[in-house]
Amino acid sequence: MTRPHLPLPLFFLLLLLPAAWAGSVEAQTSGVAYVHDRDAPAAPAMRISEPIAIDGRLDEAVWEEAPAVTEFTQVVPNEGEPVSQRTEVRFLYDDEAIYVGARLHDTGEIGGRLGRRDMSMGDSDWLTVIFDSYHDHRTAYGFEINPAGVRRDQSRAGNREDSSWDPVWEVATTVDDEGWTVEMRIPFSQLRFSGAEIQTWGLQVERSIARNREFSVWSYTPRDQPGGIPRFGHLTGLERIPTGKRLEVLPYTVARAAYVDPRGNPFRTGSEYDLDVGVDLKYRVTSDLTLDATVNPDFGQVEVDPAVINLSAFETFFQERRPFFIEGADIFRFGSGGANEVFYSRRIGRQPSLAPPYAARDVPDATRILGAAKLSGRTAGGWSVGVMDAVTRREIARFHDQTGALGETVAEPLTNYFVSRARREMRTGQSAVGGFFGAVNRVLDTDPLADALRSDAYTGGVDVFHQWRDRTWTLDGFLAGSHIRGTEGVIAAAQRAPYVYMQRPDADHLDYDPARTSLTGFSGEASLARRWGRHWNARLQTGAITPGYDVNDLGFQRRGDRIDADLFVNFSETRPGNVFRQISTFGAGRIEHNWAGERISDMFGTGAFFQLLNYWTANLNLNMSTPGALDDRLTRGGPAALRPGALRGFVGMGSDSRRPVVGSVNGSFVRDSEGGYGRNGSMSVQVKPAPNWDLSLSPTFNRSHTPAQYLFAVADPSAEHTFGRRYVFSALDQTVLSVSTRFNYTFTPDLSLQVFAQPFIASGTFGPAMEFAAPRTYEFLVYGEDRGEIVDGRIYPAGQGEGAVSFAVPQRDFNVRSLRGNAVVRWEWRPGSTLFLAWQQTRSDFAPVGTFDLPVDARALFAASPDNIFVLKINYWLNP
Repeated sequence: MTRPHLPLPLFFLLLLLPAAWAGSVEAQTSGVAYVHDRDAPAAPAMRISEPIAIDGRLDEAVWEEAPAVTEFTQVVPNEGEPVSQRTEVRFLYDDEAIYVGARLHDTGEIGGRLGRRDMSMGDSDWLTVIFDSYHDHRTAYGFEINPAGVRRDQSRAGNREDSSWDPVWEVATTVDDEGWTVEMRIPFSQLRFSGAEIQTWGLQVERSIARNREFSVWSYTPRDQPGGIPRFGHLTGLERIPTGKRLEVLPYTVARAAYVDPRGNPFRTGSEYDLDVGVDLKYRVTSDLTLDATVNPDFGQVEVDPAVINLSAFETFFQERRPFFIEGADIFRFGSGGANEVFYSRRIGRQPSLAPPYAARDVPDATRILGAAKLSGRTAGGWSVGVMDAVTRREIARFHDQTGALGETVAEPLTNYFVSRARREMRTGQSAVGGFFGAVNRVLDTDPLADALRSDAYTGGVDVFHQWRDRTWTLDGFLAGSHIRGTEGVIAAAQRAPYVYMQRPDADHLDYDPARTSLTGFSGEASLARRWGRHWNARLQTGAITPGYDVNDLGFQRRGDRIDADLFVNFSETRPGNVFRQISTFGAGRIEHNWAGERISDMFGTGAFFQLLNYWTANLNLNMSTPGALDDRLTRGGPAALRPGALRGFVGMGSDSRRPVVGSVNGSFVRDSEGGYGRNGSMSVQVKPAPNWDLSLSPTFNRSHTPAQYLFAVADPSAEHTFGRRYVFSALDQTVLSVSTRFNYTFTPDLSLQVFAQPFIASGTFGPAMEFAAPRTYEFLVYGEDRGEIVDGRIYPAGQGEGAVSFAVPQRDFNVRSLRGNAVVRWEWRPGSTLFLAWQQTRSDFAPVGTFDLPVDARALFAASPDNIFVLKINYWLNP
């Protein structure tokens, strides 16, 4: 058993000490320290009694009476210099809303690209107004507008933005020869704030001028200092603000038509129709807390997931796209040590877990969500809280057995998902302590359900966050625990899960017990980060996950039985020079061990990012893993193997995104010490012929060779060298081609068309079957050559004889062709009310060939029968 001679966290901490010393010297020699209450700028808001017409003209007399914010400072390209074009912003408010009026003078060409709400900022001018309405220095709400009248809005927490937040607000713009004008009306009912009679909010105002990539702010922070929400200015003069109307109701109706190929499914027809209704609710319980609820939700307008080929033992992670679960998701964010997520909202409404063992069967594609509710907000005492509960219905699968008799079975039980989060912030957001608790409870009222699924799963933990020395030092971490319950067979399966493989015969530190009816584990992580000067950043991080830790019912699990440490050091220069506009380089190292102290992985790398004066960019990355580490996952529950050393590289280039044609080219490679390799090339081209539409194509081509792809294991008492089982592998050559295509056309800021399509072609060719030779090696014996005999297609690994074990390796070569796409028309036909018309098409084809032939594969793809689904959804916003 190998153990590190110096504890890894201590080793990396020693590497960080010179950086800490340099930072302390700089702090002692720096100028006058920034004091927020003294140095932050302030903008007064003026109360009015007459209504404002939102027409983008600022022709009401009260606009002239209101004091203007005019001092803006460039962040880029000329850091610290005044904004190049005069900017005036004023604030008014009444009993219902806050108003923003802005005059943005401009002597040059105004960039006003038309797009869908929440489009990327891209090559357009923008005005951004951000309110820290809680004045907690950690959360804020942003409202953005461009000259064409396109809105962007998002909730913000730290450095993260959540653009799924879609408040109901009004805005209008006008453009003339001397610039452009903005007029906003933001109802207080769309914001969250304290109930104090006299209030001060955090405020930031930003202006982007696209033609020269200029970004200026009102509350300026030099780039060598920590910025963000804690450095916002102040909006003063707010008195006796009412909370506004408390209730928002969004009923919807959806009609769906599906024209599909039944593919032998006797329960489906070629044409299926459905009509459904549901409702979303939002109720402001207090000025601090908001209740969101949805009954019978429908997400038919959401973009489809991309196609993938996954031959590993782990599931594929897909991003959440459903609005109810995206909005406000940040408040439920909790430690993600080892890339594990304690809360993965796509578990709610997932594909059913069980299916009848018959070819003629019909299993629902997803579990229907009966209803969900979440209560969230931030109190005046510094607490942020979030509670969410969702119920999914019992799903039934139908089948015909071998005799043709009709039968039914439960594919997914009635299940309740519960998530809660609380966090107490102190020292104006520079310190915090919080907790998390989640639970999954299933109604397992039949023996088949109880024998297949966990009855209960619980996750809980605490986390801390602390900054000091003017936020140049940051310490954060968490400790979490998990507990699952079920029958002996279910918990035994949990111990054999791919992220832990507790049944490994050579792992004396693991305690596999098939008689358990529960399993408990822990995970923790600590991170220390240091920023000094305008150039240097460093982070030291260490974490651990016990073998029994399992959050996969409510979260997403990638790894267990792990102790790791990593160090990241970054140098960046953001001031333009003679060649580069900005440059950034980094060095990183990571080492992982299991709980036996065995090294299971490492990585050491470096990289750089460059931006030229013409705004072209380049990325370079190179990293390596040293040989000699153990791979305790390769045999999928068998003895550990050696992990080959590997060298990986990446290079990428991108053009100026302001141009009518934008492109990028990327290439990467990996090569290991046992002959494995991977080569990937991709490019992207975006064409913007007009201000209201664009087309992008992003092809990706990958070719790889895997020396040892796991196939299966066979019990054989004579295989004493591998603990009574033979682990069968094969070399694998794969080729994958995909093309992601996007088309966006905007008729008006409230009416748009978005199209996504991804043709996907993959092939895989397997080599001769071979056997894992011995534990702690990366050696394999080819059947029929190095070991055993092959007779009539069957493999006799120990030769023929009485009682000899034999098995066949089925044909595994494949060609997979897939097309996934959807088109969505979105029309906000009145404030807060939206109509969606969506068309989704999927095609798929499989052939046991293994040879990549683009013309043949493309013809087969487009000859495959399509499944077409049409969805019409309309909702109506009510604010009684």
